[in-house]
Amino acid sequence: MKASKYNFFFPYESDENKIIAYNSYSNALALMEKCKYDVFQQFVNNGVPIVDNEFIAQLKQGCFLIDSDVNELDWIRLRMLQSRFNTDSLGLTIIPTADCNFRCPYCYEKDVIRPEYMTAEVEEATIKLAELYMRTIVNLNVTWYGGEALMNIEAVDRLSKKLIAMCDEHNVNYKAYMVTNGYLLTKEIAQQLTELKIDLLQITLDGCDDAHNQRRPLADGSGTFFVIIENLINCKDVMPPVSLRINIDKYNTTSGADVTRLLDENGLLGKVSPYISKVFHGNDSHNKASCFDACSFSSEEVKYFNEFASDETYMKYYPKPIRNYCGADSLNSYVIAADGKIYKCWHDVGSDIKHIGSLIESIDTKESAYLQYMLFDPTADTRCSECNLLPICMGGCPYNRVDRDGDVCTTHKFVLDDFLTVIAKKLKLRKGLAENASISNDIILEI
Repeated sequence: MKASKYNFFFPYESDENKIIAYNSYSNALALMEKCKYDVFQQFVNNGVPIVDNEFIAQLKQGCFLIDSDVNELDWIRLRMLQSRFNTDSLGLTIIPTADCNFRCPYCYEKDVIRPEYMTAEVEEATIKLAELYMRTIVNLNVTWYGGEALMNIEAVDRLSKKLIAMCDEHNVNYKAYMVTNGYLLTKEIAQQLTELKIDLLQITLDGCDDAHNQRRPLADGSGTFFVIIENLINCKDVMPPVSLRINIDKYNTTSGADVTRLLDENGLLGKVSPYISKVFHGNDSHNKASCFDACSFSSEEVKYFNEFASDETYMKYYPKPIRNYCGADSLNSYVIAADGKIYKCWHDVGSDIKHIGSLIESIDTKESAYLQYMLFDPTADTRCSECNLLPICMGGCPYNRVDRDGDVCTTHKFVLDDFLTVIAKKLKLRKGLAENASISNDIILEI
């Protein structure tokens, strides 16, 4: 037997006789008696045998202890390949228009915004692409993107109804999500989106009034903040749940707190789930000096977590093992632009060298962009393969890795202990916590 490479141990502030134990491969979180932790460390550091068979079984359950002949990188690589080349699901990010009513200065698409709307020919080709997979998939996952997707709600409506009907006919699970700026989200449209089985919206606010309006204005420079807030209030009872992204950089660090308090004052928390995210500087869209790197942003995330993570939301910050990172490095996943060109990542839309084909022509899996995304193996990367957070990062965002400066690490790398210390305490206090509960459900294992 040997200790896993992916073990973490932290003090448990609520009880000095216990240690927080976490394994990033199994996602196990345990409270370990300090005396048993000392026994475990004696085994790891000095080879002193563990004689308590029950303790050994618990350690193995959480993958804190593994068989001597196990190569954990092989485990991770196999899990990655199984997910990356899985053919049970099809993921389509559909961009019904390249047009946008906003002109956000940090937008990486700012140079490709144009009044281009999906034609009937491209819509039909999109349906035909989905039809090719209907007999082999179990799930169809659709993301509506832009531009601003609601500027072509007619195409969203037509395509959604056809895709839903197709999935119903072939007994395929249908799931849809939309990224929108929220400016056009009237109550009627919110109800329409719900009827079209769009079960989650992502909307962005970059602070309250002045901060947001400076960073996310209309094309004519007008402010957008109060319209979005009014839309959220008016649509609360009919719209899908909203994941509210609050973009921050070094010049609007209070925006997360400001927006969250405003949502609370208007009775929106619960239906609207806010979180902070860092502004990126890709495509020369934002001054790099004003952007946080992963390490500095992690400090802001901990501040936000400590102030606003409630009994209902704290588990959102619990690490989650991933197999492959996203659609960009997944076989059955495509981004379909308004003009019918196909990409692997939505950040690449509009690039003449990053599309991998066209709906009207064909998909070319020999394109360099396709190969860069699909063939990167973090288990063979010098830095990633040595990192004990690899199972919850898997090399980070493929686009960042290919096109930016390599700042791809998860913020958990810098603040894992801050999150887990609070989460362990909250989980321990949760009513009905059973001893030796299943760690596959992210519940504390008592050791």
